[in-house]
Order: sequence, then C-alpha cells, then structure tokens
Amino acid sequence: MRIREAMKSGKLALGGGVASGATLYSRSEWADLYAMTVRGALPTDWDNKPLPEQRTTLALDRVFSPEDMDRIRTGLIPDVMEDKWFIYWLDNALYFHRSWTGNCTYVVHFVSEDEAWRMVRAEVNRDYEQYQNTSDAYDAEMIPYLIDALLLRRPANYPGHDGSDASVLEQWASVGRATLGRHPDDREE
Repeated sequence: MRIREAMKSGKLALGGGVASGATLYSRSEWADLYAMTVRGALPTDWDNKPLPEQRTTLALDRVFSPEDMDRIRTGLIPDVMEDKWFIYWLDNALYFHRSWTGNCTYVVHFVSEDEAWRMVRAEVNRDYEQYQNTSDAYDAEMIPYLIDALLLRRPANYPGHDGSDASVLEQWASVGRATLGRHPDDREE
C-alpha cells in the first residue's frame, strides 16, 4: 500500500504501539514519510547544486490536471542508493537533481491555466562534467518520462529503450529501482 493511501486510511502507526492492521514506523521513518506525503520535498531535504551556467532551453507543451499537479508538486526524496533522483517544486518550477551528486539536470517551468497547469519549457544542464547528454530530443522525451514514471507513477516508455541489455543498463543507471516499478514512498508492509 502506498504511504499516502495508508495515511488516509489510518493504517499507519508511529513507533511504540501498533494499531490493528497498521504498519509500524520509527520516529525518523515517520519524519521522512511526513516530509514526502504532507509537505512535499523541499530544496533543503537533500544536498543539491544549482543548475550551471552551461545550459540550454527546450520548449515543452503538456497540460496537467489539478490532481496530477498535486502529485507533481509533492516531488521525490530518495530513500535508498537505487533511487537516482531528488525532485522538488519551487516557484512554479520542478527541479530535478541527481541523488548521488546533487547536480541539477533539469528545471522545468509551468504556468497556471484556469485550473490546469501547462509545462512550457525546461532549462537543461549542458555542463559535460555533470551531464554527458547533449541531445535536446532525448531530454525532451526524458522529462515527461521522469514525471510519468516517478511522480505520477504511470506506465511510461523509457526514451530510446529497445530491450537490449545496454538499454536496460542505461535505464537502471538513469532511474534505478523505478525501472522495476519500485519507488521511495513504497515501504514493505
């Protein structure tokens, strides 16, 4: 059961005692859960670096519902080494940092349109020492993939995935255990 649904159903318990059918969490685990499910990820939740001056800007165009935006604005805090991204929302932009290095890879900008939100552009890291990709087309596919797979938890096709061993290894290096359908807010029951 996902943490958010467990919180809504009352099936979470905080250290010391267990309610019938509840999952028991330590105080530090509960603090991590609170950070992700109640207030969302903040820039201070993980070591991170600003987007470098070497960057490019890509035009994007995708509309998200208010429900999707609630999930997107929550962001993502890595839980284990195999979680490759730290993602947070700030000032109508979604920041994507690599979890191991803290390097900022993408800053994706959104605008409000009535009740929906439109993803309009992304600033993309082009500092070769931090991010070796130089393909705008790849990044324009990767950003929606990351949003779908990691934040909205929808089935998504990894850019350029052809089923080869090399492609699977590239996907693992890029998104880690999310390749297997596992996410930081999943806990063993």
